[in-house]
Amino acid sequence: MPKAFVMIDVNPGKEPEVQSAVQRLEKVKFVYQVTGANDMVAFVDAEPYEAFAALVANIRKLEGVKDTDTMLVLK
Repeated sequence: MPKAFVMIDVNPGKEPEVQSAVQRLEKVKFVYQVTGANDMVAFVDAEPYEAFAALVANIRKLEGVKDTDTMLVLK
């Protein structure tokens, strides 16, 4: 079952809208604004792999999202 942390970079000022949009996506367990190299982190849990890939693609398409970095959970 693919589980991953998705680090999200957002256009300045778009954080509230992006966070709300990501949280509404099915299979997103949580999303938080964070400090550091990325603006947000979301945890996703989707199966099968194709659904997982589609979910990450949907996050990337959201208005205000500049970039993402996905880290799959190994264990």
